[in-house]
Amino acid sequence: MELAVACQDIQQLSLIKGDKGLTALNSVERETYLYIKKCVRSRLGHFSPTRLYFGSEFCQYRIPKETDLKTAYAFAKENGYDFTFVTPYVPEAGMRKLLPLLEWLETEGSGVEVVVSDWGVLYLIVTTFPSLQPVVGRLLNKMIRDPRVAHRYDQTEAPKQAKEVFFHSSFETASFQTFFRRFHVKSVEYDSFIQPVHALKTPLSISLHLGFAVIATGRSCLVGTLHQPKEKKFKGDVSCKQQCRHYATELINKKPQLGELPVRIFQKGNTAFYKQTFELVEKGLDWAFENGVCRLVVNPKIPV
Repeated sequence: MELAVACQDIQQLSLIKGDKGLTALNSVERETYLYIKKCVRSRLGHFSPTRLYFGSEFCQYRIPKETDLKTAYAFAKENGYDFTFVTPYVPEAGMRKLLPLLEWLETEGSGVEVVVSDWGVLYLIVTTFPSLQPVVGRLLNKMIRDPRVAHRYDQTEAPKQAKEVFFHSSFETASFQTFFRRFHVKSVEYDSFIQPVHALKTPLSISLHLGFAVIATGRSCLVGTLHQPKEKKFKGDVSCKQQCRHYATELINKKPQLGELPVRIFQKGNTAFYKQTFELVEKGLDWAFENGVCRLVVNPKIPV
């Protein structure tokens, strides 16, 4: 089983090298990263990443400059890591920012992986950059993600038919399998999960994310629009100052009818995540080994 570490920018590259980058983590991130490493070591006998994931899944304003992409790629090659470029969902402006990066990656040789979080980016790669290898990212894999309800589908009184639907992901449907064959997709990603997920029904290579699982994401950035009046917070077009790199918000449930939530929830930039507990990491690793998952992707920092 391959092990990858995800870094969203070049300031995080030290995170892939043992404990050298721990000072870049806040207390929540450090706690999570350390028990993920402990769990992975207990299963694999080591925590030795062989692949670097570089880039943002969530925001066009976090697409790296070409110089930063080249720096990360060179870092990976110099240190013996395979390289995967991670891309977000994008409007036309974001697509134009991605084009020169994909063009440069194609010049580096065939087989460079690109994680796509946007069907348009997948189409672009397949039709324009055939030497790149697309990986359909976790954001496009539709499954129950809401920690306010996900754990309730694991209860004995939960309706059986609901369980049959919610214990699988969209990637396992026949229509998606046909679509993936048409677009030559060989690899897809799964996010961490709270509810049980049944045995996989797909011939594709599977990657599983560990650390911080996505609940929801969108164009509006919490920290980037704090200064804006309410009517302008959801316009989507902002003058981004990258505040998300420095601030995260913990979201706390104040509705007693929901009961105590099984996880802590954080928002960073335009995306809300839940922090995997030690038990959920163990559960995810059990599922990975039982289902022949090919790769674990560890997110040391809350992604952005």
